[in-house]
Amino acid sequence: MKENEMNEKEINLLDLITVFFNWLKKITNSIIKFVGGIFQLIFRHLLITIIVTLVCILISLYLTRPEARTYKADALALLYGCDAQTVREISKQLEYISEEEGYSSLSSKLSLPDSITKNIVGFHTYFVISYLKDGIAVKVDYKDIYPLKDLKDTLYVKMRDRVSMQLLVKNTKQIPQIQKAILDYFNNNELLKIRLESFKDQMNQQIYISGIELKRVDSLARVTYFKDNQQQIRLEQNKLLFGEQQKQLFYGDLLKLQDIISSSKSALANTKNPIALVSGFAVDPKPVNGIIKYGVYSVIIGIIISLIISVLIENLTKIIKYLKTRP
Repeated sequence: MKENEMNEKEINLLDLITVFFNWLKKITNSIIKFVGGIFQLIFRHLLITIIVTLVCILISLYLTRPEARTYKADALALLYGCDAQTVREISKQLEYISEEEGYSSLSSKLSLPDSITKNIVGFHTYFVISYLKDGIAVKVDYKDIYPLKDLKDTLYVKMRDRVSMQLLVKNTKQIPQIQKAILDYFNNNELLKIRLESFKDQMNQQIYISGIELKRVDSLARVTYFKDNQQQIRLEQNKLLFGEQQKQLFYGDLLKLQDIISSSKSALANTKNPIALVSGFAVDPKPVNGIIKYGVYSVIIGIIISLIISVLIENLTKIIKYLKTRP
């Protein structure tokens, strides 16, 4: 009885394997027939395919001509007194310039001549992502795929003190002028200037309060260090302590206060404007609309369009008949 059941299971497994390979064979044959049909269609209408593809290639060559090539430049902006979300909201005035407004609107916002702003293709700002909240930037959120509701996630965090800026231009020689105009646009914003002054006041208060506390702790430490404490063994919070346990705490407090003062002074020294670029805009030498990239796209698009035209031509009679048929 058991042997029969095992034989039936083996037969069922063989049947399943046979069915799977038959299905795989059927799919493979269908793909081969489909690809073969495309080649037959291209061969029957070879002239149309060649003409349409050449037209697409010519269009790609026009779009990638030297004066139309677009270059990408990225920069990391450090923020003082303001946060990344606020800066991104302010940058929308530059990002959402409509085609009707054109470069004339950019000229007024950036105080640049039209001869420069007409070469600006686009400007965008992005959040910078730091994993494990270690304060080290590891990724730029170019696609805005990190929603605000997930900011408490322990795997990543949107950094509040920096944003990534991306500039798309046609003339890379004008980038220094554009960079200066963009920084002036942000640093002259009234909201950012107010927050910068508030940030400076906060740092000064931290330095002042920490200085007073540093003197107090230092005085308390001197008294404690030179005090003859005879209590060497005592019970505290259900713990038996040997020796003086509090003297080292003053050393830690002194270091912590000194660290606060040093970091506050360093922040004040760097805080001259609401926004500062780490090293300016770095230009990618490869154009966004490169010849090879657009050439490949043009061939693919040309073949697809020619296939559609060929299908329409071969079924023209049926299409006309269908359109003339009354419902």
